[in-house]
Amino acid sequence: MAGSPPSEAESLALETARRQLGSFAVPVDRTDRIPLSVAVGRVLATDATANKPVEEADISVDDTVFDQGHQVRPGDVGLLRATGVSELLVRQRPQVGIVPTGDELRADASAASEVETAGFTLAQYVDRWGGKVTYRDPVADDTPALRMAVQRDLTRDALVITGTEPGDTLREVVADLGEVFTDYVDIDPGQQTGVAVVEDRPVLLLPKSPSAARVGAVQLLRPLLKAFADAPLSAHPERRATLAADIDSQHGVKTFTPVAVSDGTATPLPGVDLATATRADGWVSVAADETGIDAGTTVTVENWDYLP
Repeated sequence: MAGSPPSEAESLALETARRQLGSFAVPVDRTDRIPLSVAVGRVLATDATANKPVEEADISVDDTVFDQGHQVRPGDVGLLRATGVSELLVRQRPQVGIVPTGDELRADASAASEVETAGFTLAQYVDRWGGKVTYRDPVADDTPALRMAVQRDLTRDALVITGTEPGDTLREVVADLGEVFTDYVDIDPGQQTGVAVVEDRPVLLLPKSPSAARVGAVQLLRPLLKAFADAPLSAHPERRATLAADIDSQHGVKTFTPVAVSDGTATPLPGVDLATATRADGWVSVAADETGIDAGTTVTVENWDYLP
């Protein structure tokens, strides 16, 4: 059942939605002791201290090399190894359950009336953002099945459900089990993104559209994971380009437009389907207090899919 257009009272600003989700993100206190060789990207649960002196770095035995909360970078492991560190105590990665929903979806492409892609794609993002993913098979729009699916993943730190919209069965189930704070967030694509909590677990409710799900995940799930990991939320790589065509935006809604970039020119891509999101070289954002960007303007293009 399609939801009605959001009213000003029903819809949350993006920053408000982030704070709402983040209020349930208690940093993970579970720890792992891991070899230095697999430590890149992990967050230190204690100070990393030197076991051997390194004169050229002015480090003595028992000096703190990196503080608790530091996210280990590729260049850090060489210094740590030089100080005699072979393993580190790190925070466990936050656990995220991803549950696609919809009668039309199948996990097996050979049997699918529609192959599930939104949740599968988000699972890859979550893994890259430092989360530990449990990706579930699609769940039909059936109240008992949806209820069981939500309850099953409440052992995770956060739950992401795709293929949902305001007024559908899934949101009724979530509201019965917990609280839906909003059915709408002021982002485009993705205004029908919902924010909820069940048993103190933040629940992100994402629309069916691949582009809308991707925007919701980048703007809401990524900061949530970093808060759970107590890790810094780094900026996406950026480049500047000249806009080839106008970008229109509704006032009061933060708009994210996929663009193709060539020879310093950013061309907006039409549509919100999977192919559009995949062809994008980056995304241009329009602030909520603006109504668009004119062609010929120099814009910042964020690369959400950067691979070093």
